[in-house]
Amino acid sequence: MHIIGIIIAIVSAILLWQWRARRAAEAARELGNMVQTAANLPRRLAFKRQSGKSGLKLVDDPREAAAVMMMEIARADGETSAEAKSVMRDIMVDEFEVETDDADALLTHAGFLLRNAPVAHAVIDRMAQYVLEAPGIGPKEIVDLDGMLVAVTEAEGPPSAEQLSLLQVFRNRTGVQT
Repeated sequence: MHIIGIIIAIVSAILLWQWRARRAAEAARELGNMVQTAANLPRRLAFKRQSGKSGLKLVDDPREAAAVMMMEIARADGETSAEAKSVMRDIMVDEFEVETDDADALLTHAGFLLRNAPVAHAVIDRMAQYVLEAPGIGPKEIVDLDGMLVAVTEAEGPPSAEQLSLLQVFRNRTGVQT
């Protein structure tokens, strides 16, 4: 009878330690999940902030706004030509000080943002207003941006009437005098 009691006590002790080890493993796993959640918090908050936005509301950098305006002016008469893309890429590499791959990605992103955009004049007006309100952007940067837009209009030769019209919208919004 004593042997049965000892066996029951040993089995009970083993089961108790096994249960405690399982609970400790679950607590460690839970702690790991909490650490991972905390590490992903900035990314999740950024996604939440962006998730309610679409189209031009996603623009959050003056260089991105400039790329959108350049792309809009380049495609004013239809499809964006290879010459215009090359000029825009060169401008971004020189003026924005980005790598060629980053300039290509920025052009692609600008095209994506413009796929469901309103009329061209509204796009230029909205992006010009964004650039005006951006911190660190002064009159010199606005004049430089005007020069970039002019270079895009001249990428394929003389600018079209629509391109000049869009350029004038930018100039009216920003106060650039020609």
